[in-house]
Amino acid sequence: MANQIYRIGIIGCGGMGRSHSRAWTAYPNAKLVAAMDIYEAAAQRVADEYDVPATYTDVDEMLAKEDLDIVSITTWQGPRAEATVAAANAGVKGIIGEKPMAASLGQADAMIAACEENDVKLIIGHQGRYAPAKIAARKLVAAGAIGEPTTLHHRAKQHAGLLNTGTHAIDGWRFTLSDPETLWVIGQTSRTTDRWERRTICEDLCMGLVCFEGGARGIYEGDLPEPPVSMPNIAGTEGQIRNGPDGTLLLQNGDAKGWQTITPPPEPKNQFQELIEWIEGDISDHRGSGVQARYTLEIMMAIYESLRIKNVVTMPMETKELPLELMVNDGTLPVLEEGRYDLRSPFEGQTRRR
Repeated sequence: MANQIYRIGIIGCGGMGRSHSRAWTAYPNAKLVAAMDIYEAAAQRVADEYDVPATYTDVDEMLAKEDLDIVSITTWQGPRAEATVAAANAGVKGIIGEKPMAASLGQADAMIAACEENDVKLIIGHQGRYAPAKIAARKLVAAGAIGEPTTLHHRAKQHAGLLNTGTHAIDGWRFTLSDPETLWVIGQTSRTTDRWERRTICEDLCMGLVCFEGGARGIYEGDLPEPPVSMPNIAGTEGQIRNGPDGTLLLQNGDAKGWQTITPPPEPKNQFQELIEWIEGDISDHRGSGVQARYTLEIMMAIYESLRIKNVVTMPMETKELPLELMVNDGTLPVLEEGRYDLRSPFEGQTRRR
């Protein structure tokens, strides 16, 4: 298969669609042949910029006409599952979806099932798994450099939403710990404004405590009140790791006084190259597989679910719908400040931003 030219289609031609188009142009064995967006002008912009011969405004039409090998699904999270299932049923070999994987656990399960049934390689764009510092941290933790891992921490950027920013942070925790099982999650969520993020219901603030296999705890803070507190990327029984300047890591443990600066080696691969290698059978799995991404989505759903059931969520989580949406619809989380607003793509007539 070394000489095969892979026919690539882009589904969703916003900023990430353009980013994926640019990435695919780096591979001589990949050819961008089609761009699809519900807005014709967006598809045409990608076509003009990256010399894509065909544009579509309908997913099914593109899949029926183009005999695609790989699709990048860079839509918002809401329609991603439907597009993924359609592509898998159309006979593509590989799919790379953006994050978050989907807007509910049920959608993620439908994506995985369709890809498994059709022998399609599904990956989700958690490109942090290719960041040299994160790879180095994973190796240090696995080698016991900080003893047994105890805590990981992430304070999200403001006014972004759990599904938007939590997905990279939580996937990063799992990667650093060599992708353990999740044991349980407890969380708190508030939504008193009619807040949305890329047309998915979004919380005003949230906090989650995640317990991984082995006992390490992940602490997630989203839009919590000031003041912030500085915490290590990961701490253990015998040391801690923090981010240093210019992509370095700072390691503190019993082997040396003070902090050691570690400069990670460059990572030669990225998620696009590794997808082709996975399709061709050169590797047995992809570090950003849909199965791994589902764990991350499940943790985020469990933060919401903890408020819904007013208890610890023991994994695996059973609820397949978006728990935040369930609580909004049943009146558990009533809107106290009227005025619907979307953080990323304003509704028509929207005046409020946050």
